[in-house]
Amino acid sequence: MSILKTSHLLDSIVPISTLNHGGASRTINAVKNNQPAIIMRNNKPAAVIITPEDYTRLLEIAEDYELYMLAKDRVEHDNGKRYTMDEAFGEDYRPVDDGYEPEFE
Repeated sequence: MSILKTSHLLDSIVPISTLNHGGASRTINAVKNNQPAIIMRNNKPAAVIITPEDYTRLLEIAEDYELYMLAKDRVEHDNGKRYTMDEAFGEDYRPVDDGYEPEFE
């Protein structure tokens, strides 16, 4: 993921009027070169354009963070209760043997 340095922040600002007057292609090409575009409307940031790869990576980071916070909360509030397989899955549960053998290093 590209990291926008403060020194490049001004280079990333694109007035929305630029997009309206034929600058969309140039802006998209800059984004492809790992230069996010900050779209300004009425002198305020209105949107940020990033690559699909950066967007996917940001979503994964957010999901990982949510899972981390959930795990952290569970550890902090653990009451020590543990469940048997029958309690967790029900007495009628039978694991499926699909032949998969995990590899361990």
